[in-house]
Amino acid sequence: MKLNRTLPLISESPTVKLNSLAKSLAAGGKKIINLTAGELDFDTPAYIRKAVSKQLINNKYTPTLGFWKLRQMLAKQVTQDYGIKFGPENLAVTAGSKSGLYESLSVILNPGDEVIIPVPYWPTHVQQILLLGAKPVLVPLTAEFDLDVSLIKKKITPKTKAVIFNSPHNPTGTVFSRKALQNLQALLSKRSIYVLSDDVYAKINFDKGYVSPAKFVSNKKFLILISAFSKSQALTGWRIGYVAADKRIIDAINAFQSHMSGNASVISQLAAIEILKRRDKADKFVKVLNKRKNLVTRMLRTIRGISFRIPAGAFYFFIDISRIAKNSERFCQNLLRSGLALVPGEAFGKPGFVRLSFAASNSDLVEGLKILKKFCEQSKS
Repeated sequence: MKLNRTLPLISESPTVKLNSLAKSLAAGGKKIINLTAGELDFDTPAYIRKAVSKQLINNKYTPTLGFWKLRQMLAKQVTQDYGIKFGPENLAVTAGSKSGLYESLSVILNPGDEVIIPVPYWPTHVQQILLLGAKPVLVPLTAEFDLDVSLIKKKITPKTKAVIFNSPHNPTGTVFSRKALQNLQALLSKRSIYVLSDDVYAKINFDKGYVSPAKFVSNKKFLILISAFSKSQALTGWRIGYVAADKRIIDAINAFQSHMSGNASVISQLAAIEILKRRDKADKFVKVLNKRKNLVTRMLRTIRGISFRIPAGAFYFFIDISRIAKNSERFCQNLLRSGLALVPGEAFGKPGFVRLSFAASNSDLVEGLKILKKFCEQSKS
């Protein structure tokens, strides 16, 4: 008996797969500097752990969309952060941003619909669309990894149902420019196209001029804002995120989620409440990450044959190694044998590049970059 016909179209998350492989090799005794992970290496803040530990008696189902108190707090913060009026009826609490993304796509897409995605892309954006029988339409970013609105315009068809953007951008660390977002707003203002703004890295930016794509959606009925506490608060394993959207979308997510997960974890919801009491500040982590970014920048500049752009947000460098190796997947496989794990650009639809996460200790970053430098020098010789 055959399995679901969409399964051959999808594959395991390459970033998760490489992270698992690196951890497996390390567990087997091989020393591996793992710079693949899309998560902070910090412990979950003590105040969160302490507050939640006192409430472990809470063990019952919550409303499908989350505690009403949490949704009220989220609505208040989202309204303040984005200048867009949201009430608790516009918020759905989800088991991480991946769940929020999948549920959002599930309630708006029909088989055959098209969704525009910039390239390089986060693999899950593509895979979830394929799972739903829709078509990802890939549009390259500019050489500076900014939105190319003229190309996006050419890709819009009567089947275009949505566009997905994430800024700060994974894997490039780019923050999309205000000019590009203004051009995008003008392009979409009179079109009935959903804009999914994946803002999971919004709290981790080093650019004072950062502005979310969500602020450039003229018709808020077509805005779907997806975010999480995972990246900014070292809570990836807690799986807690949210969706902010028109009530019609949230009501549909309510029905969908009631049959999927029921509700996000009680413990994780309690953690989110504690974070929001402190206004979800990630300043301490961002300061540390900024120092690490500067460290990596200095060391990368000593490696001949590569090129890169300094990230304005998130915690990734997207490094052009095309002058050393065209096949970045093979490059990363060989590099792993030398003790360093990076993610090849093929995972993001961009061969000739590798993604390096600087959400790691200074010692690991220094040692890892020494391995990368030596490997690149040997590959060129």
